[in-house]
Amino acid sequence: MNTAAAPLPSSNPAGLAAWLILGIAWLCFLIPFPGLGLLFGWPLNLVAFILAIVAMAKGGAGKGIAQLLLSLIASPAVYFVGVMIFAGAVGAVSQPSSKGDAEQRHAEDTAIARVAPVEVAARQLYLDYQANEVAADVLYKDKRLLIAGEVAMIQTDLLDNPQVYLTAGSVEQVVISGLTRDTAGALRKGDAVVAACTGNGMILGSPVTRDCELQ
Repeated sequence: MNTAAAPLPSSNPAGLAAWLILGIAWLCFLIPFPGLGLLFGWPLNLVAFILAIVAMAKGGAGKGIAQLLLSLIASPAVYFVGVMIFAGAVGAVSQPSSKGDAEQRHAEDTAIARVAPVEVAARQLYLDYQANEVAADVLYKDKRLLIAGEVAMIQTDLLDNPQVYLTAGSVEQVVISGLTRDTAGALRKGDAVVAACTGNGMILGSPVTRDCELQ
């Protein structure tokens, strides 16, 4: 008596494909490359979700429920971990750059301090910038200056830092920045001062400075 061979359990390619694509999606989430998770990871996660539903439809809930739940619950967590990895990678790259920039700025300030300052009256500084801003930058910008003038006004900037304006004509002024609040607060309109500053170019028609100290 011949007996029919028992049928082999049917495979579920949709469920296997869901596992494979879900793994690729998570890999895209975790690789610290800009946009990889958004452009490829989430679309692949959606495909895995759809394949999980197909697997459940063909083979029962047990054939795709794990993939479906993981695509809904675990994928956002994996994506968040990937974001943290990417943020850490960016921080590791930018930290040496920021340190290098700070060291370069310190070296530049040290070099400026070693050079004898350029003595100039506030009026002359203003006239030089009005005559030729490019030429005046060559003479004064990023150079240490000793600026003599008369206080026209004491105010604060948008960040509430003190700014002192020196008279450079009837309405013309030179901006002195970087003084402490105590130093600026002790000044009065009409005071004659000499400020040691670093030239910082011209803004809105007035010569500006930074890192100033009164002499």
